[in-house]
Amino acid sequence: MPFKKLKPLLKNVLEHLTIEEATPFQKSVIPKIKSGANVFAVGAENSGKTTALILTTLQKLKDYEEHDNPRVLVFVKDKVSALALEEKFKVFTQHMNLSTYSVYEEQAIQIQKDTIYEGVDIVIGTAKRINKLYLMNGINLNDMNTIIIEDANLLPRIDFAADIVRVSESFPKCQYIVFSTDYDEKLISLRNSFMSNAIKVEV
Repeated sequence: MPFKKLKPLLKNVLEHLTIEEATPFQKSVIPKIKSGANVFAVGAENSGKTTALILTTLQKLKDYEEHDNPRVLVFVKDKVSALALEEKFKVFTQHMNLSTYSVYEEQAIQIQKDTIYEGVDIVIGTAKRINKLYLMNGINLNDMNTIIIEDANLLPRIDFAADIVRVSESFPKCQYIVFSTDYDEKLISLRNSFMSNAIKVEV
């Protein structure tokens, strides 16, 4: 079962949330993500996509690293989604030495740049704001190992792939994970751009 080999702290949180068994979607996608493959994870609403995203991300990261550079980027559709996902991460990281931070257009970019410079493990944000920070050297890419797109089907159509591809070109050795409710033209665009070798998991 996908939950049996999780870190004890993650299993403790799941028990506190009374989550005893993985959903069919989680049973299918978690092993694929843990293998290190690039993955298109396609599942219906309420299939457990967000929990799978959080668990696989935190399982992969060591609680302590010598450097303070971000190791994970998560693209979301807007400010509300960024803040909501950050809060869900904090439920699991409250007893871990891992930090998350949300970036979006409505906040001063210099504040965001300074906060990331001080040390953040997981950056969650909109594609346009992450891309802008990247262009102004606001995100050190040296330790990046995972790029995730949450609810790819809901991201804005305009420059959707362009902003993400522009950032992805700087770390080709990253693992790429895309969550979506549909395998639509946006995911096909990503596959054609830089994820041609990705595994598709659909439940």
